[in-house]
Amino acid sequence: MPTTANEQFDYIRIDTGGGVFTNRDLEARSITGTSFSVLEGTDDFLYLGDDAKFDMAIFDIDTGGSFTSPLKYEYYNGSSFAEFIPDTQEYNMDQADDGTYTGEAYGFAGDGVEIFPMRVISDWDKTTLEGLSAYWIRISAPNGIATAATIKNIRKRPIEAYCTTKEVFELLQLANVTGTTDFTTATIPTKNTVETYISGAQAQIDYQTRKSWRMNYVADEKHDFNIFGFKPDRRDVYKILDLAVWDGSEFDSRSQGRDKDYFLTRDTGMIHFSRYFFLPARFRGFNTPTFRFGGGEFIMPVRIKYLYGRNIGTDVREAGFVTEITKKMAALEILKNSDFGNLTVSGMDRVPLQTKIQLFTTEVAEGIESLKGVEIF
Repeated sequence: MPTTANEQFDYIRIDTGGGVFTNRDLEARSITGTSFSVLEGTDDFLYLGDDAKFDMAIFDIDTGGSFTSPLKYEYYNGSSFAEFIPDTQEYNMDQADDGTYTGEAYGFAGDGVEIFPMRVISDWDKTTLEGLSAYWIRISAPNGIATAATIKNIRKRPIEAYCTTKEVFELLQLANVTGTTDFTTATIPTKNTVETYISGAQAQIDYQTRKSWRMNYVADEKHDFNIFGFKPDRRDVYKILDLAVWDGSEFDSRSQGRDKDYFLTRDTGMIHFSRYFFLPARFRGFNTPTFRFGGGEFIMPVRIKYLYGRNIGTDVREAGFVTEITKKMAALEILKNSDFGNLTVSGMDRVPLQTKIQLFTTEVAEGIESLKGVEIF
């Protein structure tokens, strides 16, 4: 069966000052629902909260915002909210032709993502707001607002994307050993350790299968222009966040739509240029009477930012399979590193510990091999 992990935030709250919270859970979960404003004042906060840790927030913007300086991001470190620097600025880095790097953090100007690096917020802890205990990230614009943003939808990428620690706990049948229903800070291994095992398993599955069942962000991918369209490097493209074409002085963002500049065909993963779209900087080759791209500054003149990955909650063909493999990979790490733990039992087991390890290892290897199946369009 598929995992119980999902892409919806448990809680979305807006504080317009003085701790008065507005519940935006339903609006943020709806794809086509009513948009809502965020960060209208310098003392406003947008709170993203969930019972499980998450490392990415995905924003679908209705009206882009404009702020005096980069937004302020904070997490709860066990005693207070502390500011940190998200990773999106690094992901958005682009090397200019003079060798310098430019990049900007996500600022609600359009659809996009913000990435929360676990290495930076390693002491992230739950706290209670409005009686709701959760992992919270809060966002504010304390230095000035020109235009408030309105948001249609907010989703998360959970740390436990392919399976949860509770599902690994149940696979190993540990309830009778601990008297609890999940790993905790007091168990050996701890819940944080099992989360690390799950993250490693997810990365290994993505790497070996060249597929992904969670949302991923690509910020600066270059392509040559092809009048018949082109295919991004990653499969299962979900959404194009920006497509820009080098016009001789800068990358000029283009409009998406079949009746505009370009459109995405999700079935094939192809990006096609519309029939009314004329690129601005073509030149005439020496040996041909036609205009075409090529050479010099117009090599790879198309730059794209996009999201890719399947939704593990809706993939009826492989999602359950992915969850089972991830659970067993995480369980293997627990079984192999349980020398000083008291959870993994042996002796009276119907299946001895070493046999379990061998069985899980074989099943994982066979499962990953099956997921490598080639898909041809």
